[in-house]
Amino acid sequence: MGCLTDDLPLLELLCAAEEVRVPGELKSSGPHENAPDAVVDTYVVDGGRLLLTLWRGQLHEVIYQTPAESGQDASRRNDRLFAHYGEGDGWTEILDNGFGTTYRRTDQRRYALWSYAMDITTFGTMEFHQVRW
Repeated sequence: MGCLTDDLPLLELLCAAEEVRVPGELKSSGPHENAPDAVVDTYVVDGGRLLLTLWRGQLHEVIYQTPAESGQDASRRNDRLFAHYGEGDGWTEILDNGFGTTYRRTDQRRYALWSYAMDITTFGTMEFHQVRW
């Protein structure tokens, strides 16, 4: 089963790259545009695509390109994602730029981005976030 947690592709950040299992078809794999030593694997999953960034032998970022059919569905999905990646910690809104919202987990070890304009949600480690920006 690897680092997959249930039917919605919920993964464990910092999981060893060889343990990552995604219920979908790998469509592409290539270098990260802002971190050349990182690799982005793109999977086709139910409802869209999932982009996984593997860096230093671990999973450091998960991008959900799984647009919901309604605002209510997006809210339900995001509640589940934020609860999973929060791992018991809360999230603090850092910035809303009119396109999306940036969050930090209360322990400052994870970040999240939700582009409400495109309904794309990203979760990652602060270690990787500092490298890619």
